[in-house]
Amino acid sequence: MSDALDPINFEFDPLRSTTVTLPSEAVTWAVQIAQRVPDSTQQWSTFLRAMALQGLQQWLESGAVDLALNYDRYQPPDLEIAGRVGNYRLCLVAQGSLSEEVITIPTATLDDASEFAHLYILAEVQEEVNQVTILAGLRRDRLLAQRRTLGLVSQPNGTYRIPIHCFNTTPEDLLLYLTCLNPAQISGPQVSGTETATAPLFTVPQTSPLPTQTRDSINVGRWLLNQLDAVADSLAWTLMPPLAPATALRSMRTPVEQLEDILRDLRPTGVTIPPNARGAYTDLQTMGLPFRLYALTWTLVEPHPPEWTLFLFLGPAPGEQLPPGTRLIMRDATAVLAEQTLAQGNKSGFLYAQAIGTWDEAFTATVELPNGNTLNWPPFVFQPEGADG
Repeated sequence: MSDALDPINFEFDPLRSTTVTLPSEAVTWAVQIAQRVPDSTQQWSTFLRAMALQGLQQWLESGAVDLALNYDRYQPPDLEIAGRVGNYRLCLVAQGSLSEEVITIPTATLDDASEFAHLYILAEVQEEVNQVTILAGLRRDRLLAQRRTLGLVSQPNGTYRIPIHCFNTTPEDLLLYLTCLNPAQISGPQVSGTETATAPLFTVPQTSPLPTQTRDSINVGRWLLNQLDAVADSLAWTLMPPLAPATALRSMRTPVEQLEDILRDLRPTGVTIPPNARGAYTDLQTMGLPFRLYALTWTLVEPHPPEWTLFLFLGPAPGEQLPPGTRLIMRDATAVLAEQTLAQGNKSGFLYAQAIGTWDEAFTATVELPNGNTLNWPPFVFQPEGADG
């Protein structure tokens, strides 16, 4: 295997155009499907939506990763769910050349517990030149998180009015989500209401501190009780048995054995793990990323007040390699506590970071990919007797 992984797994061509020119048959379909709408006042908006749907399909199919857009070609595009990509339900918002400051979306796309939209995609239609531009996107979980601040109120016509600045997901990130991310991670709550969404696993780069509340946090304190909290379980973490010293390399290694080998390699550097440490790991192959993240925790009994530590290891999935430039970052509420970047030619192939704090402190983990996209986990907290939530 070569040192560099196929870049298709990690990044999309930044030069890829977000504007497509529709062939004549696509325009003809849009005209004909719009004419099927009995209400003549709705035919123009249906035509724009049909043009946008054709443009989205062509854009998705034009990349190195061919994403299939599924929709009913014999019915006018739905106002709510225009199409699907895999398990993603997409709400397509089409606008003409004259942009608006407020976008309307059907309330059902946000509130319907079984048929909500995972992603809202904003597209501009320039019908005079048969062109469609994919402008930006909006994730359901982020819209739910802003629900109160936006003051969303259902309009008499069954829509919400969304400021256009909320559509801040780039087309490149839309492709990354559709290719790599399980849609459940950006769904947010499954019921209507004003509660905020759970912290997403995969987010675009950010510089503001992540929240430190125990709500929607990974409670590693329960690991010491041989329990996995609900948040970690929902994010596909697996609790590991107590570690044992690794004595030899193994050709076929379990996740626990792989971590034991990593710890053995680190022993000459002074890194030691006490026997009372407990840990868990999560694999990211389901997102198309060849990573495995380990987390270990234990208590430090001598300080007063008592302290705990979080030790993170980022390594490749079996048979894979981390791409050079991958970075592991650990933060508390105000600052970066530790970070490591995988250098070109690094033969160890893994990164690690450690933080120590009192029981009321929380830490966050970020993996930054070579293309600048990041994966952020909910805060790690230490509440051994905390409720499982």
